Amino acid sequence: MSIINQMYGKIIKNSIENALKAELSLQSIDNYLDFINYLDGFLLEIVKKSLRDTFEMIDMRFKHSERRKKLYYTKGKYPRTIMTLFGEVSFEREYYVPKNSNSDGFFYVDNLFSLPKRDYYDPMIKAYIVEYGAKYSYIQAGELVGDKIGSRFKTLVESNLSNISRQTVYNVIKAADMDVFMEEIKEDTETLYIQLDEKWVYTQGNNHQMKEIKAAVVYTDIEEEYHNRNRLVNRHIITSDKSAHDIRRKLLDYIIQTYNVDALKNIVISGDGASWIKGSVFDFTIQKDIQTQFILDRFHMHQAINHISKDPDIKYYLREYLKLPRTKSFRQLCNVLISEHPDRKEIISKNRDYIVANWRFIKHQNDPLFKGCSMEGHISHVLAALFTSRPKAHSLKMITKRLRIRELLVNKQDLKDIYLSNHVDPTPEIDYVELNQNYPTSIQDTIGYRVTEKYKWYKQITHSTIFS
Repeated sequence: MSIINQMYGKIIKNSIENALKAELSLQSIDNYLDFINYLDGFLLEIVKKSLRDTFEMIDMRFKHSERRKKLYYTKGKYPRTIMTLFGEVSFEREYYVPKNSNSDGFFYVDNLFSLPKRDYYDPMIKAYIVEYGAKYSYIQAGELVGDKIGSRFKTLVESNLSNISRQTVYNVIKAADMDVFMEEIKEDTETLYIQLDEKWVYTQGNNHQMKEIKAAVVYTDIEEEYHNRNRLVNRHIITSDKSAHDIRRKLLDYIIQTYNVDALKNIVISGDGASWIKGSVFDFTIQKDIQTQFILDRFHMHQAINHISKDPDIKYYLREYLKLPRTKSFRQLCNVLISEHPDRKEIISKNRDYIVANWRFIKHQNDPLFKGCSMEGHISHVLAALFTSRPKAHSLKMITKRLRIRELLVNKQDLKDIYLSNHVDPTPEIDYVELNQNYPTSIQDTIGYRVTEKYKWYKQITHSTIFS
């Protein structure tokens, strides 16, 4: 049994029962919408009244307990208002100061329920902010999470008023601790596939320089999910906004943690032929019995050919020379095209040299182990969708933060659960005394937000007329 349920289960039960027994004031119901909104408001009020009564009754019990009288002084009641998924809840609780100690005081209920100091939004709303922030822009995340607060059905005006600000979403993500423990699996597999690529992102406060984000996709096989649709088996995505060395280190850690290295026979690396990708072959030669090879993906090969010429016949011969292979013929045809189109010399030469430099890696495409490369699609889905789909720039710190939560999301990790496990103590320390907390000097200091038109609207949810 949890510590809160063990100590205060009866109080929680009584608070809920008392909320259910409250007298009702039936409002005017003219249609189905009125009826649904009335029921919705009734249920919200039950939850908010249960929360408020639970907090205050637990605090009262602690205040009159022998342990409190022995260890702490009371310094008066202070109000606090928090926004929950059910709406705004206001309650009062005592401020306690240790006896015979210079330590600062604390609010018992806040510590018991892991309610951070001066936070207006409760941890569950923040968990949703982190989850939606991994999928959408700050503004969109604030709108979607705000719509979850309070009544299920909101008018356009109410939806606009319930929006969580862009700055709040930014602050929540910035302060989020998203560490997660990954258990060792040690699966047996003979072949491991690794796809590598990078994406450039616009940055703020960095002299307009762009930031390179590297990404890797690790999987063990490809299988048909349904007609013309394949699925990567055991897919795992790893990202880094630091260096090639950093993403290689992360990859090696993941491989060693997840797979039985002694059973590995082949590691197939594919990508666009960048030097840092080719160099990864040496890093992933983990043991002498493992064969590691790099294969240029077909997308970039065909892209280079398309840049050399748009003529279907010429592209046909270029591809045939690649298959045979006939390097000399390939170069000669490119040189003829340059002589015929001197205005395109630079682009033809660049793509010709690109293919020639990767000629032996293109030949590896005939290896039976090679099953294609879908890295461009992953870059578009994982990185571009969040970082470059709109003309916007990101601060360097937030690139790291958002990259982390995006990586967890695409790897099918529960972001809400990870956030709450790091921010809500499952076994709170009852006698905990918070250090470095100044004695509150005003109601403003304990509530933690300034009253605006939006919060005035929230009061409508708090002071409903359902309960007489």
